[in-house]
Amino acid sequence: MHGNEARNARAACRFSSLLTLDSMPELVEQSKSLSTLDLNSLLETSKVLVASADIDQMLSHVLRTVMGKYVLSRAAISIIERQGQSERYTLAKYRGLISPPKQFENLSAFMDSNQFEQCVPLVSQTRRIGCLLLGKKITSVPYTDSELAFLESLAALTASALESAFTLQEMKQLNRNLDQTVQKLKTLFELTNSYTVGLSRDEILKIFSRSVSGQMLIRTYMVVMRGESGKPITELSLGIEVQNLSQGQQFQYELEKTFQSQTPTKVLNEDYPSLYLVGLRYIVPMRNNDKTIGVFLCDERLTKQPFSETDLDFISLAAAQAANALEQSRLFKETLEVQAMEKELQVAKEIQAALLPKTLPVISGIELAARNIPTKQVGGDYYDIMMLDEKHLFLGIADVTGKGTPAALLMANLQASIKAYMTAFNPETFDLSKVVGKINNIIYENTPADKFITFFCAVIDLQTRTMISVNAGHNPPYLLKQSGVLQTLTKGGVILGVISTLMPYEVETTVLESGDMLLLFTDGVTEAMNTHREEFGEERLVEILKAHCDKPASELIAQIIAETSRFQPEGEQHDDITLVCMKLS
Repeated sequence: MHGNEARNARAACRFSSLLTLDSMPELVEQSKSLSTLDLNSLLETSKVLVASADIDQMLSHVLRTVMGKYVLSRAAISIIERQGQSERYTLAKYRGLISPPKQFENLSAFMDSNQFEQCVPLVSQTRRIGCLLLGKKITSVPYTDSELAFLESLAALTASALESAFTLQEMKQLNRNLDQTVQKLKTLFELTNSYTVGLSRDEILKIFSRSVSGQMLIRTYMVVMRGESGKPITELSLGIEVQNLSQGQQFQYELEKTFQSQTPTKVLNEDYPSLYLVGLRYIVPMRNNDKTIGVFLCDERLTKQPFSETDLDFISLAAAQAANALEQSRLFKETLEVQAMEKELQVAKEIQAALLPKTLPVISGIELAARNIPTKQVGGDYYDIMMLDEKHLFLGIADVTGKGTPAALLMANLQASIKAYMTAFNPETFDLSKVVGKINNIIYENTPADKFITFFCAVIDLQTRTMISVNAGHNPPYLLKQSGVLQTLTKGGVILGVISTLMPYEVETTVLESGDMLLLFTDGVTEAMNTHREEFGEERLVEILKAHCDKPASELIAQIIAETSRFQPEGEQHDDITLVCMKLS
């Protein structure tokens, strides 16, 4: 007997040297009451448990060991799973049972219903892992103390090995998750580099959807964006016959509803029956500046593994990147369009500037000045001062409805008509009334009904200082006489372009004298507004005219512009401003 105890002690020492588990001291103590056969069995089991990282293989070996050793008809190993404060058991491995439940909460009830006689806890140094469940022996002989001691030793070995295996399994899963996270970050980085401002909307959406579907192993998806009408439009799809669905009202309603999602959302059958029917399971909004501009809809992975929270975060980040790229592309396109338009407007500005007089005639005894300030790069105001021959001077001013390019085009049409008639000037046959009537017909026949021109023109005989003029609905020019009397030139007819010339325009004849001053202006001066929406008005203009009538023509114009600028809010100009001044000495 003494020899057996020595052998048992040596075996126990050898057994403990094979394992690096915290429970070994207790096992060594228990081994003193075990037979050599039991110790050998534990030794072989320890080798398998230590050598294997496969949990299924471990559990299978343990069940084979106990069922073979004690001739059992059934045995099982259950693992404890904790969810908050509650616990439940998962049946990890079993033998001799027919369709048992995979999970259960009441251990005693499970043992009774499946005829288990013994429950040996699987306890490591840190926690309860589960239990080893044993049925009755086929021989119906009860378990002896030494058999229970063996089972407890085996359970301790199994618990420690399982804890190590679980830890290793968790580490491997953490490594896999880390690898996936690195890969996701790499994909996001590559997406960032792929999105350039020159890409089209379609190219951006293709890069986004292909990258996400490839990374997440998605086989079915849709990318939905807002159309110009505001309705959702399917831009891209894979694995779905969208043509068969797009006409359905229910389908369109559900697409519209997806834009209400601000975070990734599950597609439930009760909420999105049409989307659910075609296999879509997730809604991921494409958001930019807290606004959903599109939606990415997809099914589950090919592996059927549910998306984790980090997976959905990845898709959301990729969707946000795509939304930002779309916005940047849109802004870049708009910038190019604005730049192209500004370039065209600059050319138009140069062309329009060329239509206005570059220099004013130099005439003995007459001082001339003019100024044109458009509200935009091009405007609808027009003026002209030109010598018709050695003895006759032409003055003209006009204001086209509207501002900007349309007004500038109509102004160019007027300028061409005036130039055509005035270059054919013959003092013996010239009839200003007929000329204005013909110009009116040209404007009427070649412009829309909502476009018209106010116009004033005059021809001055420099020898007799006699002026003939026609006012076609323009702000009446002021003639300030040397005597201080203020006259307005109003005779003429209808605004150009409203109706064809049915009645001749009336011509007004005025005799000019030394000291007289003539001021032509557009309504950009008198209709300038302050912050209280009050107009500058004609009274203020007349006051300036009388107060500064002794100044040169150019200084008088500069004074008027300065006063209107002070009257209006800083940096604002209500309308195009044009002024023409003539002073006689």
